[in-house]
Amino acid sequence: MTTHSLALYEYLNENAYHFTEEWAARQRVKYGSHYSAEAPQDVQERVKEQNATYARLLAKCLIRPEEEMKEAIDEWTKKTAADRSRSTTTLDEVVRNSAVFRRVYWNFVKKFVNESGLEIGVAEVFHWEEQLNSSLDYVLERFTSHYLTYIMDRLQAQSDLINELSSPVISLTDEIGLLPLIGDIDTARARSILEGTLQQSSQSQLSTLIIDLSGVLLIDTMVAQQLFHLVDALNLLGVKSIMTGIRPEVAQTAIHLGLDFSEVRTENSLKRIMTSIFAT
Repeated sequence: MTTHSLALYEYLNENAYHFTEEWAARQRVKYGSHYSAEAPQDVQERVKEQNATYARLLAKCLIRPEEEMKEAIDEWTKKTAADRSRSTTTLDEVVRNSAVFRRVYWNFVKKFVNESGLEIGVAEVFHWEEQLNSSLDYVLERFTSHYLTYIMDRLQAQSDLINELSSPVISLTDEIGLLPLIGDIDTARARSILEGTLQQSSQSQLSTLIIDLSGVLLIDTMVAQQLFHLVDALNLLGVKSIMTGIRPEVAQTAIHLGLDFSEVRTENSLKRIMTSIFAT
């Protein structure tokens, strides 16, 4: 570390607030974004504080070892990415603001070179360029990774919830349950239905499960196999299965695909089977 690098670090650190004000002045208006000039005052203040912390953090790359900086950057980006992922701030906004940050940051480096009165050579400027831009690139890399992780985890959680809600076992009596299936069923959802249904049937100690397919428009071989696996697994649990509501187009598709439902008890009317069950 040179004396000039230390002086630049101190200059950037001391001017973090002024830097943030200049950066904030360049923000566009976009409703809901943390970066927007129309964001609530408390959000703007929090983002400014994060930005000032970022500016000070980045300046440390001029005086700290690379590995130490990477650890600090990873910790900062993890927290900031979590904050952004909870807003409507999009990843393209983050990338745009990263470019804005970089331009403003280099403007302050330029001011330092012009106003410090120090004899700063071209080699030193290029050395700073390597340090600062490498750190800026690493920030964007780690932020993007953490941001996408948070988003994908949230999408997976939402998908799991949708699957859980879309395949509920409804208890009709202490021993009889109903599984109404609605919409398209792909292989992944069919597998989720199998796992969830077995768990719910076991927990409810059912003796009979009615599987209503009246809301299913299409079925393929893989999905049918999952349904057969479900029936077999339920039998192992001591739960009898009854399929009802198979639509004509689904029946035609099943025949065309060579699917054999002969070993599965089927009924053409949910109302009829329920009437029959409750009459006994």
